[in-house]
Amino acid sequence: MKKTFLFLISIMVLMTACSVGQEQKDGSLDHPPELLEVSIITPEKIETSQEITIIAEVIQGEEKVIDADEVKFEIWKSGQENHEMIPAHNEKDGTYSIKKKFSEGGNYFIVAHTTANRMHSMPKKEVIVDGGESGHSHTHDEENENQDQQSDHDHNDHHNSEVSFDFHAPSTIKSNQPVELSVKLSQGDQSISAANVRFEIWHENDTKHEFIEAKETSSGTYSADYSFPANEHFYVKIHVEKGNIHDHTEITVDVKS
Repeated sequence: MKKTFLFLISIMVLMTACSVGQEQKDGSLDHPPELLEVSIITPEKIETSQEITIIAEVIQGEEKVIDADEVKFEIWKSGQENHEMIPAHNEKDGTYSIKKKFSEGGNYFIVAHTTANRMHSMPKKEVIVDGGESGHSHTHDEENENQDQQSDHDHNDHHNSEVSFDFHAPSTIKSNQPVELSVKLSQGDQSISAANVRFEIWHENDTKHEFIEAKETSSGTYSADYSFPANEHFYVKIHVEKGNIHDHTEITVDVKS
């Protein structure tokens, strides 16, 4: 009888240890990894037909990420609908790079789509390419639009504020499950604190847009929780306002079952 009792106690101890180990493993999901810090590095001066190197430096916490799941650069010229998507080469030192030539001058946008350790980041940077076409040239319609914007916002630096948007979201998003949307805002080397930040969210066939107020969780970083209602292709537009800064950027999110 005593042996039977000791045997049962041993089984209970083993089951408890396994349960605790499993809880610790599962509990790690309650502590998501630190945000990815992705910096886009380009030459200060870019000229047409000159091959340059574009680099994404990826850091998580204080560690360089040398094994990101995916890094690719999305590049397009201001006012154009065609976007080029170029996979980056892993340099194995926390940086990911591509070689690129611009065939004509103008204003270009670069987004570094980065996925690593269950996190996703898509910082955006604007660059000016010197060439036969001025980086500030506009069509007649664009000039009228800029004049309208200027009349709506006195001293509005929307086009010249050079706000950097570093957006973060889980790499996998499921419908009807709350996720944290986060964006780090900076201007040059300075974080943008104490700003009004909102996420505007809608899907392809939606006529009604939902606005979510974001709270500043750390200097220059703003977050909000949101549950996407369906398995759709969603648009998220990030609005930021502070003083003479009135800027926004738009990204897309795929929600899957």
